[in-house]
Formats: sequence, structure tokens, C-alpha cells
Amino acid sequence: MTPVAQPSAEATRGLGGVSLLRVLGRRWLAIVIAVVIGAALALILAKRQAPVYQATGRVFLSTSDAALGGGSVDATRVVQTQAQFAASTAALDLIAEQLKVSRPYVAKRVKVTPSAGGYFFTIVGSGGTDEQSVRLVQATESAYQQLLSQYGADSSGAVDRLTKLRDETYKNLQRLQAQQAALPRNADEQVLASQISNLNSQIADLNRRIPEAQVNAALRAGSVTLAEAPRSDGKVAPQLFRDALVGALVGMFLAAAVVWCAYLRRPTVLDGRGAALALDAPFLVEIPDRRGSGLPTDTLVSAMSAVLAPTVKVVALVPAMRGDLGVDLVAAVCASWSDDQGVVLIIDASPEPDVRATLEHLPRAVSGELPRWAHEPTCLARSSGTGRGHLLYNRVAPARAARPGGLAPILADRAPVVDLVILLTPALSELPTTAVSAAQADAIIVVASGDSLLKELSRVPRHWPALAGRIVGVVFDGRSGVRRSARNAAPARAADDVVGPIVGAGGRAASAPGASSRASMDAGRRRRGDREATDRYVRPTGKH
Repeated sequence: MTPVAQPSAEATRGLGGVSLLRVLGRRWLAIVIAVVIGAALALILAKRQAPVYQATGRVFLSTSDAALGGGSVDATRVVQTQAQFAASTAALDLIAEQLKVSRPYVAKRVKVTPSAGGYFFTIVGSGGTDEQSVRLVQATESAYQQLLSQYGADSSGAVDRLTKLRDETYKNLQRLQAQQAALPRNADEQVLASQISNLNSQIADLNRRIPEAQVNAALRAGSVTLAEAPRSDGKVAPQLFRDALVGALVGMFLAAAVVWCAYLRRPTVLDGRGAALALDAPFLVEIPDRRGSGLPTDTLVSAMSAVLAPTVKVVALVPAMRGDLGVDLVAAVCASWSDDQGVVLIIDASPEPDVRATLEHLPRAVSGELPRWAHEPTCLARSSGTGRGHLLYNRVAPARAARPGGLAPILADRAPVVDLVILLTPALSELPTTAVSAAQADAIIVVASGDSLLKELSRVPRHWPALAGRIVGVVFDGRSGVRRSARNAAPARAADDVVGPIVGAGGRAASAPGASSRASMDAGRRRRGDREATDRYVRPTGKH
């Protein structure tokens, strides 16, 4: 079969209107697990982290024009400059010298932050104990004030330099005056007089500037209005609650991102209408994911029967993906259908032969109205559980069903003497095998789940229009994959646990004496790997 080309817009059928909350809600368990793991890892890391204590202190600066350097200077910039000055390399070296530690140790644990709304900056010190953090803040304040008095244009150092320069100039003046007194009167006397006059002018200027520098140095030292005593903030790290909350949030966001990216990479069905839209088929019914509740068998059968024509004899139940069609759903639907139709023949051509194990727990068929081949080893005959219908089961090799007309001899032999034939085929994702098998049925009902891929479903109407034309409805199994396959993993479960959901409201199963023990023996043989005659179809030689 050659795929039929369709417009590329159809490739996104069923992909529009995707809700992030619905996608995340489908994987809520994975997100919860990620949150728990993130919180646990954060707590483990927090427990291994060394305790950190913190102390703070503020240094308030004077707002006078003399302290700030004139009215034209931006006070905010002055505060920022002073904060950087307190955290300069010279200050760090002085702090390290006072505390007898290395400069990187101080730089890592001292932080100076200028205020955005006031004339002060904050010193924050961190240490392994309260005492260490307090000492760091004290040493930083002391180093800042010491450097403030030593450096700058109007600092005490400038006064000392001016005083030293004046003294040297005065010595030069005295030397020139001595030379002038020793020399006779000649032309050189005028040169010496000029030099002496220049030195006198320099000394007079230095004598004027030294008092001004002394006053400015005093004002500069007084630019610090208040240096607060360090205040201990206590233990700041680790904070178990905060770290656990951050770890949980990180785990949640990472899990949500992974889930969303995985969905965008492989979009899956969010609900039954999305699957029906992708297949361009009617949506029949949705099985809710409610714990403690059985299958809505009556609703399922009524919805399926409503879309079948009276002349339909062979109905194919096709899973959208492997694992979408649970064996409990097959057994429940077939048993309820047999109560209404009479005799239902199940032809199992799926690659997962797990339906037979569930049907073995039903009571053996005792009705004489069944065809003779129903009691032969090639067929499994069981009562529906209420006594009003019967189920016949035949296993057919998927390779034979995948051949064109491969089921024709079986249907010709056995379909006329039963009331309804249920054909189980491979999943739609296993095309073209499914197309050949399901095309031999009169009608197709697709069973999808939250694990079904939208791209696999949307390509069926585009590439296999003949198969899509036989699809009469879509059933959405909203249960999780674990709940759908829970019964598949334990075929040897007690009969009441397996048959209970199949019987439904129709009554209790009436099992023949020894039927339960025989079913258990049959299940045991299958678990041991014994080859059963019912695992293959053998055409009967006698009359029906």
C-alpha cells in the first residue's frame, strides 16, 4: 500500500490548543517525585555545609559641604567612593595585617555596600563564629578611618609633606643668605638677592597653606559622623527550611521543563476528543482514572453498539499503541456483549497473547447450543459469568492475520455460527501489519490512552484512508499505564478479583464444580511455557 500524500496542515491534527497545566497534570507523579528528590538533596547539602555567622555595621558620613568637598560634588557619588575606599586593596591589606590572616580570606568574607537612600555604607562580615564576624566588621571600620586620615589631598600626610617642604626651603634660604653675607659686593649679589626673594615667597606661601591643610585634615577626619558598633545577625547559613524550599522549587521547575520538552518532542493524547480529532472519527466514551471503581462496562458496550450497523458481524478492537488495550477491558466488553448477543468469538491476532489468561478464570461453557468445535482443544470456551452468554477464544498467529485474506478461512468457518466476532489486532503504531489485519473486519473501534502518540494517530487518515474509513469510534482509557497493565502482570490472581469487574451489575459468576482449580492448573501450565493447542487455529474436519 502506498501512502497517500495530504496537505502538511493535517500533520498537526489534534496538536492545537495544548494546555501546559493539562500536560503537567498527566505527569503529576513524576513532578512530585522530582520535588521530593530536590528537597532531599538540598537538605543533604545543607547538612554538610559549614555554619556561617554574619555581623553588620554602618558608617555614616557627614553631609556638610566641607566634608563632602564642596556643594558642587554629588553626595551619592561620594558615598559610593567611600564605600569602595573601605573595600580597597589597601584596606584589605590593613585588615589582614590586624587579624593576621591572608588578604583573600578577608576579601571573601567582607562586603561593603553603599546605601541608595542615605549618606552611609554598610559593612557585612561573615565568619565561622559570631566573634569572627564581629571582629571583621570592627577591623574594617578601623582600617577605613586610619586610611582616611593618611591619604588624600587634605589629609595629615599632606600636612606633613607641606611642613617638610617648608623646612627644606627655609634651609636653602639660610644657605643663600650666608653666601650673600660672605661674598663682596658685585654683580652676583643681585642674583642671590633674587633667589632669596623667591625662597621667602615660597616659605610665606607654605606657611599660609599648612594651616589650611591642617584645618581641612581635621574636617576630613571628621567626615565620619558615626561608625556603628558591629551587630551580630546570628547564623545565616545553612537555613534548612529555605534550602529545602529552594531545592523543591528547583526540582519542580526542572521536572516541569523536562515533561513539557518531552511532550513537545513526542506529543501524546490528552483526552478522548484529541484522539478522535487526530483519527477523524467519532469519540465514544472515556474510562475515568478513578481508583476503587470498576470499568463502566454497560456504558462502553452501549456506546460501541450505538455506532455499529445491524449488519456488522466482525468488530476489530485496535489499540492505538501497545499497552493501550487492557485485558480487563477486552474481557469485560466481550462478556457484556455476549450477554446481549449470545455467543461471541474472540479472534486474538495481537502480538501480546495475554487475554486468554484472564478468560481462563471464567466458568467453563456447558451449553449444548455451542458448535462442536467450541469444545475442541483448538478453542477456549467459557461462560460470560452471568450464564446468559458464552465466549469462544481462538488464538491466530499475527503473521497469518497480516496476510491479505489470512483470516478469511477462519471467518468463513466460524463467523456464521456465532453472533459476534471480536478481532484483536496489533496497535495502530505497527502499521501496515495492523492495516491488513483490521481491514478484514466490518468495523474498527480504536482504544487510545494518555500514552498514545498524536503523530502516530494523525498519519492514519493521511496514509491509510481505507483503514480510516472503517473506524467507527474511539474509546479513551484514561487510566494510567500501571493501572491498565496491573491485571496483565498477575494472571494467576484469584477468580473473584479478575471476574468481578467483568460480571458488573449482571450478577455473580456461577462456576461449575472444579472450574476454579482447572483454571488454576491451566494458568500454571502457561506460566511454565507449555504449548497449548488453543494457541493456534486448526480448521475443524467435522461438521458444526
